[in-house]
Amino acid sequence: MKIAFSDFDGTLLIPGSGVADETIAAIRTWRGAGNKFGIVTGRDHSLIRMETEVYGIPVDFLICANGASRHDGDGTVLGRTLLPHDAMEELFRSDHIQNYKEGMLFFTTKRAYSFRHREDAPASHLTRLSHLDDALALDDIVQMGLMFRDQEATVAAFRAIDADFPGIFAGNINRKFLDLNRKGVNKSTGIAELIRYKGWEKAELFVIGDDRNDLPMIEAYDGYTVASAKPFMHESACGVYTSVGAMLRDKI
Repeated sequence: MKIAFSDFDGTLLIPGSGVADETIAAIRTWRGAGNKFGIVTGRDHSLIRMETEVYGIPVDFLICANGASRHDGDGTVLGRTLLPHDAMEELFRSDHIQNYKEGMLFFTTKRAYSFRHREDAPASHLTRLSHLDDALALDDIVQMGLMFRDQEATVAAFRAIDADFPGIFAGNINRKFLDLNRKGVNKSTGIAELIRYKGWEKAELFVIGDDRNDLPMIEAYDGYTVASAKPFMHESACGVYTSVGAMLRDKI
């Protein structure tokens, strides 16, 4: 059996054109041959499920919140890695958050919440928090999302947080977005946890992604990238494909 793990935004979903019909057809052919296909994303389960339903993407599993929550294809939670509550409370009181004026996202295993407006996420699929401290009442937060001017500012912001909270948070960065997870969580560890849970250790694995938060899984599993990715991704990947569908057709 072969298993394919694909990033969503920028990899499976191409900005401005959506998910190509030929890629969805390739996924169906891949699964029809007895293989498994799933998405590894920084989104929460509700936001990625919205997309799979819109585009009719068949999946066997979903690894969400940069690996912090793992789900079967039907949405069943297979595992989760929570953010430490006490550290989050301390972070909220720090200048990192007190001086931050943009919108924030909080992901649990089932739902996405927002504090202040976030233009990158559909309001219809977000539960609005009136106060920041309302997030502390949620008992299963797996990811906290911040947004900055550009990727350089995002990297600098996480370095500052990490300096004040060493060994507490992982900073999974995608373009100008900073996703805070528990230390050690990334897409690679999410894949490893799912493989262990499913007993898929002997399966042949194929991984594809397009940006910085995909690097851990690409480096750990000799993964691929797409032609539209930036040069640093081409340098890190073991190969480049025009689309996810092209990889699946080549590896079937």
